[in-house]
This record gives sequence, structure tokens and C-alpha cells, in this order.
Amino acid sequence: MGKGKDTASHTDIDRLALDALPMNVAVLDEHGIVVATNRTWEEFGRKNDLSMTTLGSSYLDVCDAADEPTADETAKGIREILAGERTEFSLEYPCHSPTERRWFLMSATKTKTGDKPYVVVAHLNITNRKEREFQVERYQTIIQNAPLVLFVFDKDGTVMLSEGRGLDALGVADGEIVGESMFDRHDELSDIANDVTRALSGERVHATREYEGLVFESAYQPVLDDFGNVERVVGVAIDVTKRERHEQVLAALSDLTRVLLETETTDEVCEIAIDGAKDVLDLPETLIALYDEDERTLRVRAGELRDGTIADLLDIESHDGLAWQSFIENEPKSENGVAVLPLGNHGVFVTKTEDESGFDVAELCSAAVESALGRADRERTLREQEATLRRQNAALERLNELNEGIRRIDRALVEARSRDEIERAVCTRLASGGPYRFAWVGENDPGTKTVVPRESAGIGRGFLDAVTVSPDNVAATDPTGIAVRTGRAQVVQDVLRDPPSEPWRREALKRGYRSACALPLRYKDAVYGVLTVYSDRQGTFDELERAVLVDVSQTVAYAINAVESKKALVGGEVVELRFDVVDSSIVFVAIERETGGRVEFMGVVSEPDGTLKTFFTVRDATVEDVQAVAAHSLEITDIQHVSYRNSNALFSAALTDSSFIGTLLNHGAVPETFIVDDLPAQVVVRLPANADIRTFVEVLQRRFPDIELRSRRQREGGLTTGDFDVALTETLTDRQRETLETAYYSGFFDSPRKSTGEEVGRSLGISQPTFQHHLRAAERKLLSRLLESGV
Repeated sequence: MGKGKDTASHTDIDRLALDALPMNVAVLDEHGIVVATNRTWEEFGRKNDLSMTTLGSSYLDVCDAADEPTADETAKGIREILAGERTEFSLEYPCHSPTERRWFLMSATKTKTGDKPYVVVAHLNITNRKEREFQVERYQTIIQNAPLVLFVFDKDGTVMLSEGRGLDALGVADGEIVGESMFDRHDELSDIANDVTRALSGERVHATREYEGLVFESAYQPVLDDFGNVERVVGVAIDVTKRERHEQVLAALSDLTRVLLETETTDEVCEIAIDGAKDVLDLPETLIALYDEDERTLRVRAGELRDGTIADLLDIESHDGLAWQSFIENEPKSENGVAVLPLGNHGVFVTKTEDESGFDVAELCSAAVESALGRADRERTLREQEATLRRQNAALERLNELNEGIRRIDRALVEARSRDEIERAVCTRLASGGPYRFAWVGENDPGTKTVVPRESAGIGRGFLDAVTVSPDNVAATDPTGIAVRTGRAQVVQDVLRDPPSEPWRREALKRGYRSACALPLRYKDAVYGVLTVYSDRQGTFDELERAVLVDVSQTVAYAINAVESKKALVGGEVVELRFDVVDSSIVFVAIERETGGRVEFMGVVSEPDGTLKTFFTVRDATVEDVQAVAAHSLEITDIQHVSYRNSNALFSAALTDSSFIGTLLNHGAVPETFIVDDLPAQVVVRLPANADIRTFVEVLQRRFPDIELRSRRQREGGLTTGDFDVALTETLTDRQRETLETAYYSGFFDSPRKSTGEEVGRSLGISQPTFQHHLRAAERKLLSRLLESGV
């Protein structure tokens, strides 16, 4: 123990500063000078680089120099002891180090040795106690704020502890039921009593029970003594009433939706929806307002809001209220606890709800009402069409006109000698008389994903230049696009029936078109395009008119097939099939879905061992991502990165026989294009003209279910290459032919080149000089065959 030079006896100092104490102890003289310390004090100072509080230093000066409120308070307390104003002083203070959090209890006590006063200062580490206090505070915070109840009962079922905010909903205070029996309290609730019995038998219990109108999810944990007997049970119960009620409401909403979708009229839909909202969805103040086309405003069709202030806020029948804003913007609105939800072009669903869960339920209910109203509108349309059929006798005069028009078209088709003449003749005849203002024939172009005009006649005034028909856009209402996509005739009886927000409607109205009919040109399995006719009268295309136009479209398709077939007899013909593909088992589709890159098939070659190798490019995707997708594909056994140019990565990949490309080749089809940009992917394959197309398509769809045939057409096959293929096989070695084909599909001959000789050689597993040697040999033989043999 350290000692200062003081007149006090060594024995007295040693007695005051006991080295064995588990605390830091120092003795101060009447001036606040440290005159003695114990070993713990000195060790603490060394470990924490505290040299200012050792023997001979002024403890009061150290406190005064410290910029801490606790230091000021400590100095003040010690001075009061030295002045005789108090005999002891203590406080708790934090003293954290860079590596740990610490708290100490500082106490100062006055003492004497002879007539000389001293102050004994002790610092006790109370970190463990403080940590326990913080844990208790956190525990208390959870208990006081979470909707749960913590409870403990002994082996006899007597409650030992009961607390938590969850008790508030039951009207019970913390500890109020301590001492009561769980069995007596729940004697009429057999399920809870049974849970208690099971827990006391040593079983861990987890159950959801209803109690006094609330639903609690409870867990019971038995605590065993040293002999394995249940000493007590600790449990926690969480109030899940809101969750249970929400699930019940969702179930009721499902039933209500089913009933709504079976309802046929608008009035019935509104009444059933309002009754369901009040009775089963806990939305007592609800109304439905629908758009009145005659008055051009919203009218309440069912329900009410009893609060007059809310009704003023909504101002249903004006164009300034919250309801009208929601309707025209097609966006939900809310204000002062009132939610307004749009019902598409039908109207709005308005309800009063105070919480978010209520708003969610209202939103789901409004979606069901919107679907039901749409179905009711469709049912009404069907009834109107049936009424139109009963009035067909009045259309006899029009029938005679149509018959004469058909005869003119038939004569023109008989005289036509080509497809262009057929399409020109039908457009001219249709637009030359009667109510038809404009007619045109288009063909779906999978490259641009648009319908491209082939022929037109009538008053067009740039209509086809002003509109773009995209069959893949399922949201569009253009009848031409829908006819191409569905393969069925489409009619728009009134272009003005809906707000003309889409470009085709606006452009049609500018040119006086009031109705339209689009018909696919289909003969058997072949689709030759689409015929669209526009009229300057509303409702022109009734059932009779449409039936006649369907016959015309079939006749046109037959005529086109006839001239195409005739052409096939005098020239090489092939069948071209166009498919939409979304099957993720096909590696090109999987790459697009996983990486978002644009995939384009370049070609396929057969290696000397019979392995199929395909070449494809991927734009806007990393090489690593593409290789990761390919590694998980069942279609690819090996993949190599060939080159990277202008954001395009070129790959070669070894394919399995069961792959999509392999399946095509195994059944006599040649893939011409395979592009995956936005799904569905576009695939074009070529087969011989005499191939069994139906069987081929059925086989392909059984193997790849998510593939759809979009079009089929016959076309010239181009240069007959059979003899040339034989000549190549006889002239080139397998390695030379593989090198030539690989260089071609790798873009080696493109300008600019997509792959260098080194990159192509690496994909073949050979060096650049070897690649150049095989390529030059193949080119020499190929040119010799072409120039000398006249192939």
C-alpha cells in the first residue's frame, strides 16, 4: 500500500486503505491531497493512464479540471465534508472506456486520526447492477407498451404474477388477479382450463383462445425443479384480436365477391355490395355513386353517409368534390376518415373508415364491385345484341346491297393474279360504296411487333401513318390489334362510346369514322393478315353486316391461298411458322427473364462428333449473369464467351438433343430467327412445304407447353441448296466446314466484325493461326466450287 509523507501514523493509514477491498480507495487530507491509496486504486490508474490522482496529487484540483458535471458535484461534496457541513457524500456516475461501458458508485466519508481530519474516498464498480437495471427497464417498457400479458402461476394453478398492457383491454390492473386460481377464474372456459392442466403436467402449450370478446395467442412454459416436477408455469399472451377479425373480414369479402360476380344487373350489384359492406365488412357508412352519361355527373345508386359534413365534403353530384376528383383521375382519395375509391369508368365507392385495415378491406371490396359492374355491363350489352337480332327483318334492303357488293368482290378476286391484286381489289370494292369510308389490309410483323399496311382504299387522309397497331399490347382497344392477337373478328360499334383517349380513337374521329370492324384473313391454319373496315355511321356492323364481312374475309383468304399455292407449284416453297414463346425451360427465355438482356439467336452448327453448337448474342447483360443462368439450364452442357462488341456479348453453347433448338432440328425444322426482347419471345422456323405442320406443332407444344403459334404462311424458299450442300460435304473436311460455319455465325465476316479470328479460334479450341489456316482452305474450296463448277 502506498503512503504519503504525513505526520499520521503508518498504522492508521494502513488501516484506512485496505488493499484487500474490491474497490478503489484513497485518503485525502484536509486540503484534498491524496495521502494514501490501496493497491486497487493504483492498478486502476495505471490501466487507465490516470497519473493525476496518485499520491501527493490534489484530488480536488483533478475534479475541478474535469469538464464533467459529476466531477463538479464530487468536488463540492468533498469540500462540504472538509468544511464540517456534512459527514459523508455519494453519487453514481458513468466512466466508460474505449472498450467497455462502466458505472461506479463514489462515496466520501469523514474520519479522523488524532485531531487531524481525513476524507476516505472509495469508488465501487457497479456495472453489473446497472446493466441489470437497464434490462429491467427494457423489460418494463415492453410489458407496458406491447399488447401482451405476462403471467406466472404455481403448481396448484395460483397466479403469482400478472402484468402487461394487454390487461387494459380486459379492464384488469397489473397484479389484480395475483393469488386467484387459474381454474376458478376460467372454470367456464374449458379450453383455457385444459391449456392450464396440460402446462401443469409438463407440456409446453401454444394455443389461440377467445376470452371476454378478445382473441389471445398464448404460450405456456413449465419450469421444473431439481426432481423434474413442475414448480411453476411462465406464460405470455398476445392480443391478436385485430388480426383474427381481419381474417374473418377477408373470408366474408371472398364470399361477397363470389355473389357479386354472379349478379347480372347494375342495381343488384350496388345493393348487394352496400348490404355486404354494412353487415359483414364492418363498413356501415358506405355508398356507391355511378357515372350518369346523360347528366355527365355522378349519381348515388345505393347506400348513404349519415354525417352531413362528410356529404358536403364529397359533393357527389358536382365536379369539384373529392368523389369527382377520384373518378376522373382514377386514383383513390381520402380526407377526414373518408375513403373514395374509383370503380374504373363506372363511378366511385365511398366509405367511412378510421384505420388502415378498414381502408384495405374497402379497397378489395371496391375491386370486386368494379369487376361485377363490368360483368353487368357486358350482360347488358349481350341483351342489347339479342334485341338487335330480332330487328334484323328491317335490314333486308341492306342485305341486298351486301349481296351485290359480294358479287363485285368475287368477280374482282377471280380476275386477280397475285396476292397484291387480291388485297387491292377487296379494299377498292369495299370502300367504293355503301357506308364504308375506309378499308385496309395489314400483316403482322413480328420484327417490329406491329401490323404493317399492305393495301388500302377510301378516305384515309394519313390515318395509317398516324396510328401504330401493336397486337401484343393487351391494354389497347384497337380492333385490328385485338383481331390479330385473338384470331377472331372484332367490332367497335361506336368510337365515341368511351372517352377517346387512345390515339386510334382520336385519329378515327378526325376522319369521321364512327364504327369499325376488323377480321383476320384465315384459311384453315394459315393466317394471311387482317382486313379492317371503317364506317361513318354508328352501329353499322350489326350481326348481319359482320356475318357478310366474315364471309368476305374467308373468301379473300381462300383466294390468297390459291395464288400462293399456284406459286408453290412453279417454284421452291417452304412453310414459315411464327411462334410466341414464354417457356422458361428454354434457355434463351430464361436468360432474358433473369438478366433482362436482349437475346438473339445467330445460328447453329453440328460439330464432327454430332454435338449441336448454337451461337447467340445478349445485349445489356453481364457475361457472368448469362453464364450463371446457362449453368442451371438443362438445355446447355457447355457455354463459352466468344466476344463483346457495342454492349453485345456473343456466346457459343453446346446444346442437348432435348433442347428447343435440338427439338426443331430433330423434326425437320430450321430456326431462322429467335429474338427474346420483351416476352413473349419471337421465333420463326422453316419447314418443307410438304411437311405435316399440324403434327409438328402438336409435338412442339407437348414438349414446350408455353409456346403459341402466331402465324403460318408459305413463301418462296429461295435458292435450292441441296446439291450445293452435297458438294460442300464432299469438298470440305469436317473441321473446315465447322470453322467456316462458326466464323459466319460469330460475325467474323460482318462489317465491322463482331468477333476476331483469335476469339473465334478460342471458341473452337484452336489457335488463331490454325483457325486462319482452316478458314482459308474452306474459302478456297468454296470459291473454286462456285466459280469453276457453276453451282
